[in-house]
Amino acid sequence: MHPLSPLLRGGLALLVIGGIIIANFRDRLVEFFFAREALKNDDLAGVFDEQDIFGYIVEQGLLLLVLGGALGVILLIVLFSWLAWRFSSYRVTAEAVETRSGILFRNHRRAPLERIQSVNLQRPMLARALGLTKIEVVTAGQDGKVELAYLGHADAKTVREQIMQIAAQKRRGDAVGAVPLDEIHGAAAVAFDGSVYATDTAGLAGRAQDFVDSDVDPDAIAGGALVRVPVGRLLGSIALSWEAIILVLVVVAVVVGGAIFEPFMILGILPLIVVMAGVMFGQFNRGFNFTLSRGRDTVRTGAGLTSTLTESIPFGRIHAIEARQPLFWRPLGWWKVRITTAGHSVAQGGQNASQNVVLPVGLEADVLRVIDTLLPGVGDDEAEIAALRNGLSGPGTGYRGPGQRAGWVLWWGKPRAGIALEGLGSEDATLRIRRGVLTRSLSIMPIVRAQSVQLRRPLVHRMLGLASVQAHTVLGPVRMEMRGMELGIGQRVFDELATAVLRIQGAEAQRLAAARSPRAMQTPVEEA
Repeated sequence: MHPLSPLLRGGLALLVIGGIIIANFRDRLVEFFFAREALKNDDLAGVFDEQDIFGYIVEQGLLLLVLGGALGVILLIVLFSWLAWRFSSYRVTAEAVETRSGILFRNHRRAPLERIQSVNLQRPMLARALGLTKIEVVTAGQDGKVELAYLGHADAKTVREQIMQIAAQKRRGDAVGAVPLDEIHGAAAVAFDGSVYATDTAGLAGRAQDFVDSDVDPDAIAGGALVRVPVGRLLGSIALSWEAIILVLVVVAVVVGGAIFEPFMILGILPLIVVMAGVMFGQFNRGFNFTLSRGRDTVRTGAGLTSTLTESIPFGRIHAIEARQPLFWRPLGWWKVRITTAGHSVAQGGQNASQNVVLPVGLEADVLRVIDTLLPGVGDDEAEIAALRNGLSGPGTGYRGPGQRAGWVLWWGKPRAGIALEGLGSEDATLRIRRGVLTRSLSIMPIVRAQSVQLRRPLVHRMLGLASVQAHTVLGPVRMEMRGMELGIGQRVFDELATAVLRIQGAEAQRLAAARSPRAMQTPVEEA
């Protein structure tokens, strides 16, 4: 790890906490260490209380002793930080990414390459200022994260590419060989084992470039396979979001109520304004300078203002995708896209807004490009594009709608609700569900990613002769469920979906088994 890693992992917080303690208890500290005997005399106690503490220390000739004690504390912190750094290491092998840390209590974490769901680069503000980056390797297990914190920014990008390349080799069934790190020159720091960190390869200009680096793939820019979010559109989407509209309505109601009944009611709205302002700033921070690019084996998203997050998701790790359009975005034709991927467990707070949004706001053309990028094979020809437009903002031709009495469970969302199975004759078959009235949505799930299929009839559905069909995915924000279907139609959809899941997943299992056969796993040396 980088030598400054302990500072960002807790050393800085320790210094700040120590400073706060000293600032708040300085009188007690001086009394305990230096003036205990003096304060036993009542006459001297009153004089001491009125004196400046620093002046007292100087008069007593204790300045060097105090400075020496402070220096000793700092040296102890530096020593423990150095030991923590010295015993922290990582390695990337042909099988896994591993980290080891700890002195008294050793911690060894291992992320198998075939289980990797995404590789993220996180750069908080202080880390960006120091030219450092944290790598987060996310797997599909509970609390399945392996963190490399921290590396130089150039090193982090290189290590990420190394991880993604080896993981892609394993998924394709190719011979897995070591991908050597590029040789780096002009290092600003040297590790204990002789390795170097290029955090200042071009002096101050290089550090400034690292600070503003959005980590966008140049090849993607040249090829046009890139989605960007303008700042003006991002601000407009936040102003027209449900959070902002609700905040405005609440403020107006409280102000009117305060003017009519009790003026002090207005003060009660201040905490809500602060909270909602923080939420909206968080949305702006996460969507600022958003870009989406497509590489050979991964989809890459990057965004952030004060802190940046770059996420690299291998193809085939996306379980579901959803395009959403709130009511006040509809006249402008704006949409938001979010996804479900494995690896964000309940213990980590699930998949929150910062983890699953792959397009904060965009036009319909941007949504089509995002879907084509995230789900190869979906949206790659004119017929498929027309089908997606039909599901997004069209009449939903070909979708099986709800039953006649579904208005009792779907309310005003009945006219838009519908379900469709697309491409059942191919391995890229998908399940698509339309829903919503105030917030329109189109959810798409590759059938190969279905965990199970369920036909259920809650009490109200049974009373109305209706049924609900749901395809389960891993934990995530996209819910693949169609409610309010006629019982007979729901049973047919369930049978078709279950048959497609068994056929497609069986073919996928055979393909993976063939790719992992002894012949496919031989190295060139063994073949020779």
